[in-house]
Amino acid sequence: MEHSIKWELLLTVLAVGTQAAFADDLVIADFEQQSWETWTVTGKAFGDAPATGALPGQMAVTGFQGQQLANTFVGGDETTGTAVSSPFRIERSHIAFLVGGGADISKVGLELVVEGRVVRRASGSESEELSWDAWEVSDLRGRLAEIRIYDLSRGGWGHISVDQLTQTNSPPKRFDLSQRLAEYRQSADYMNEPLRPQYHFSPEINWMNDPNGLVWHEGEYHLFHQYNPAGNSWGHMSWGHAVSDDLVHWKHLPLAIPEQGGIMAFSGCCVVDHGNTSGFGTVENPAMVAIYTGHGHGRQVQNLAWSNDRGRTWSLFTENPVLDIGNSDFRDPKVFWHEPTRKWVMVVSLAAERVLIFYGSPNLKDWQELSRFGPAGTLYKPNWECPDLFELPVEGEPGKTRWVLEADMGSGSIAGGSGGEYFVGDFDGTHFRTEQAAQWVDFGRDFYAPVSWDNLPRSDARRIWIGWLNNWETCLIPTTPWRSSMSVPRSLSLRSVAFNSEEPERLVLVQRPVKELEKLRVSSTPVDVSAAAWPPVAVTNPGDLKGYQFEVEVRLITGSARSVGLRIRTGDDEFTEIGFDRWQNSVYVDRKRSGNVSFHPAFAGRHLAPARVIAGKISLRILVDRSMVEVFINDGEAVISDRIFPLGKDPVLEVFAGGPDAALQDLQIHRMKSVWSGDGSPMPRGGAAAVQ
Repeated sequence: MEHSIKWELLLTVLAVGTQAAFADDLVIADFEQQSWETWTVTGKAFGDAPATGALPGQMAVTGFQGQQLANTFVGGDETTGTAVSSPFRIERSHIAFLVGGGADISKVGLELVVEGRVVRRASGSESEELSWDAWEVSDLRGRLAEIRIYDLSRGGWGHISVDQLTQTNSPPKRFDLSQRLAEYRQSADYMNEPLRPQYHFSPEINWMNDPNGLVWHEGEYHLFHQYNPAGNSWGHMSWGHAVSDDLVHWKHLPLAIPEQGGIMAFSGCCVVDHGNTSGFGTVENPAMVAIYTGHGHGRQVQNLAWSNDRGRTWSLFTENPVLDIGNSDFRDPKVFWHEPTRKWVMVVSLAAERVLIFYGSPNLKDWQELSRFGPAGTLYKPNWECPDLFELPVEGEPGKTRWVLEADMGSGSIAGGSGGEYFVGDFDGTHFRTEQAAQWVDFGRDFYAPVSWDNLPRSDARRIWIGWLNNWETCLIPTTPWRSSMSVPRSLSLRSVAFNSEEPERLVLVQRPVKELEKLRVSSTPVDVSAAAWPPVAVTNPGDLKGYQFEVEVRLITGSARSVGLRIRTGDDEFTEIGFDRWQNSVYVDRKRSGNVSFHPAFAGRHLAPARVIAGKISLRILVDRSMVEVFINDGEAVISDRIFPLGKDPVLEVFAGGPDAALQDLQIHRMKSVWSGDGSPMPRGGAAAVQ
């Protein structure tokens, strides 16, 4: 009875004072007050006043407006509570709001209550990055309403963040990048910040992680990737998109597959359906089909989307998901056409169980389980994700091939943190059988989730992949307004190798930078390093290293010395050292004094890769691109990939030899031009290489 009387009184008062709808937005709440004075609050989750950002124990909270927001992480995820607004009359077509936090709408979220009845609900998407959402409320105009923010959860992501509740006739787009991109493209540092790589791919702005959907189609290499359109940390995962006609110069395109309806677009792949098995295109104009993980509402499922205009626009399959086993850790499909058995094959990860599942399909829509592989390999990995499966030639043995199955782990890798392992064996269209023990893909800390291009033309027999140059443990690297970059594309093969005399030969994965990279060389300078000694001495004629992007090719004559090698990006008490350590029979990258190493306690370190001394020598090809280092050992039979964040501005290169019979030989420095501008200088205003 009391509730009914309250509504009747308010209806009477507001009916007398209500004016015609204004064209301007009406702010319901922006949470800039110092208390909950206009809200009715219960429980402990909201505290005594709106929050000023992240609360103790919480990751960084971003995307809210002004200085404050509603954040129910007070006391952590264990606390619960509700907050109910004062009543207001609905006078616009939409109610828009910024929302972040948990995704389980039954336990955390906000809801629109009209005359005592819940009529609209929304939640976050397991991200601390708030993004816009809106309710269409045209049918409720003139009616009285309240907004109730609720946190009834005590588990993980058991909190909600809300800001800028607004009545509007023009709801903001959930991910509207146009204004921020336009501003950034006019900035003096466009694609040319001091740590921005110049011949490795990076997004213009915001967070990026795993490469996805790599496919060649109609003269273009497509690079999709995990992308946060709302900010510079992980969240709101969607598919970013770029294309290239040569694997080195990239054009950024608009967002391809965005997070929608609380479902993030996690990792996956693309194929070209030449036989039109899916019916999404025609044989004459085959569709590009994306197969990706939909993450949301406590499940991970496999979804389809397709494009008939070279990936510029995408349609979601109305009968998604095409695979749902009711599991919250079932992700990252890689699909390819297996010609001998005339079917599509998918390898996908049952991540928490460390198992890979193989499925088969005639049409990309209907899938049947074929077999399983694992657990296998590293004992201590917490998960297994982002798999790939492909056939490779064996060097020096014409006609001989083997299959490679690769999978990645979020932590527990060889150098610590994230990394990948691979198995060499046979695949018959149903089962993968390994013939060797697992091996590490990369021996650095910053190469993750590599995936290979599909549908390369018949004239190109290469298998090419690319990886995310970052590490989940130290992923919040000190860069802005973008975060993360990709490796250079690498061509793959297998080689029979024994790294020491005590072990038999085995097939190892060989990775080489694609040959297209060489056309970026502006100049090539041979350097006399016969004076190499200890302590390290500066190279007297390093060439023009302006821009800090270059390649080094060198042979190390190991002699009897403990170590021999070089230092790059040296400055005042800082350097990154790359060399051979005889005692450990390894090539190493030491970044303990490489510049900014304090942003994470696990970042500094020394990372080792096995190396064969061949006729007394080891060959190195070192790619240096401002904050990126990729070291290819003995023509790619081992690789170390690491990020560095130098503070110094002087691009000095030093060499050293720890004994009289050790030396450096055939050293060449190749200065590399920028793929974003001709010479590493800022792009012309308007961003000619980044058409939106």
